[in-house]
Amino acid sequence: MDHEFVLNCPNFNSLGYIKAGAILNDKHDRSAPSDYHWKILKCRMIIFSNSSILASPDKYDLKKIHIIFNKIGDDYDQINILFKKFSLIQEGSISLVTPESFQICFQYTLSARLAPLWNTLGNEYFINNRDFLVAKGPQAGIRYHILVKDNTIVIKLKPVKINLIRSDDDFLPGEWIRVLPSLNKAIVEECLDELPNTGLFKSYKDIRRHWKNIHGYRLPEEDCSSYCLVRFWRGDPLSYPKLCVTRNFPLVTPMQKPDEKAVILRFYNALRNKIPQFLGVPLTLIFSGFSETMEEFNIKNKVDLCEPGPSNINFSKRYPIL
Repeated sequence: MDHEFVLNCPNFNSLGYIKAGAILNDKHDRSAPSDYHWKILKCRMIIFSNSSILASPDKYDLKKIHIIFNKIGDDYDQINILFKKFSLIQEGSISLVTPESFQICFQYTLSARLAPLWNTLGNEYFINNRDFLVAKGPQAGIRYHILVKDNTIVIKLKPVKINLIRSDDDFLPGEWIRVLPSLNKAIVEECLDELPNTGLFKSYKDIRRHWKNIHGYRLPEEDCSSYCLVRFWRGDPLSYPKLCVTRNFPLVTPMQKPDEKAVILRFYNALRNKIPQFLGVPLTLIFSGFSETMEEFNIKNKVDLCEPGPSNINFSKRYPIL
């Protein structure tokens, strides 16, 4: 990875970590028909209701959500108000934040807030196109890796080109495919020209809202896709738009060096606009990786920064001393 963003965050001793359980017998939003998706939607509503909080749904527990907040200030009071609003219950007492729990909550919150300008793809890629599902050919993206150590977060970045290999051929029953956004493997049971009436979603509007609310993806306004019934290693088959299914892992190739700077700049700009507050304090970024600062690059290339948000930015030509 060639480039790095360094984010200084409050001391872990000033942060609190709690687990919450989602009450699942309340009325589900139609975009989240299953209990698992309802839990995810509640987590995302927590994230978008308070810009200072980090949160992540548990991958394995049907009800559990992980939350990190700043104990200094009123974040905890705000969390309790949100728990009542979204039918959540705190499980246990406030605990210490560990690097592992911080990384899980930070990465999920980051991916939720950056969408749909930067859409998550697998565990280590963002693709920079709101309409990437219908775009053809290679698209700009970033391979990223997050490290958490000593109250410092390092986001390692490598601009790349990502090509979702599409095929006009129908998928065949029994064929192994990969589904977005996780890129997990599944087996095709059936291909359909229309959304099945027996599935979890009753209309294209429902499935479009599902992909927006649960994954941050924006499906086209008009239904232009056929559908696949796919089965994972357990559970009932699920309906996926063909746009969200691929035969192979996306083709990822290096980006030319002159093009990397503009991609990094767009990612930086999205960070400071989408995450202006970070655990109760303004977002502070230190950047390393270019031979010139981003201000110099911006002036030289006349790049529009698109209404800068409130943040404290320190650009460094060298890796900062921590």
